[in-house]
Amino acid sequence: MADRDLITQLEQVRALRRIARRRSPARSRLDRHRAEIEALAAAGASSYDLALWLRQHKRTKVHPTTVWRALKRWRLPQT
Repeated sequence: MADRDLITQLEQVRALRRIARRRSPARSRLDRHRAEIEALAAAGASSYDLALWLRQHKRTKVHPTTVWRALKRWRLPQT
């Protein structure tokens, strides 16, 4: 009997994990500034420049790598 209880509990845990995996990704805090960031990047700003601009003018502290990843994600075609 105890084995069946354990198997039932395991199935319940696996079902919860399947549900948890289906979450859509959260919106980035950079998404609200996307147009401005892309315009500055097109004008030649580096990810370090953009991170500093966000910190000074938009009160958003992010690492330059985060800016770089956002630009990379936005430039890829959405499928």
